[in-house]
Amino acid sequence: MIDDHFAFFSDPLDGLAAAPSSAGLVLPLAPRVLHIDGDGDAALVLATLLVPETRVTHVATLAEARRAIQDGGYALVVLDPDLPDGDGASLLAALNGRPDAPPVLLYSARQPPHDATAAAFLPKPWTSPRELWRTVAGLLAEAVPAA
Repeated sequence: MIDDHFAFFSDPLDGLAAAPSSAGLVLPLAPRVLHIDGDGDAALVLATLLVPETRVTHVATLAEARRAIQDGGYALVVLDPDLPDGDGASLLAALNGRPDAPPVLLYSARQPPHDATAAAFLPKPWTSPRELWRTVAGLLAEAVPAA
């Protein structure tokens, strides 16, 4: 489950397709990003970087990740496969088998295997916040159709 200090970054607007603006216009909600990472500090940094342009949901275990992926609805998955209860790289195969699979950004200190089918890889912790944001924005631009 999401830690209490991440409650601000969870999805309070799940199930809603759009939100009214102050001008009375209906604006699309920010795309949902699933961040799978056993490191709570890294999760806080990523959420701080991506919110409010995205709605970030953080899960810290393989079991939670499988449930979140099953629920679906994410425009992007950011994955560090080093999870406390198993190898998160196995999630790539589960995602790739889905017709509605979002792109996956591997964000890890571990080099991905040659057969990894992620959309992108960034080395943690050497990637700058600017490069991380550019990569996420690019993947979301490909995944989320323009309104």
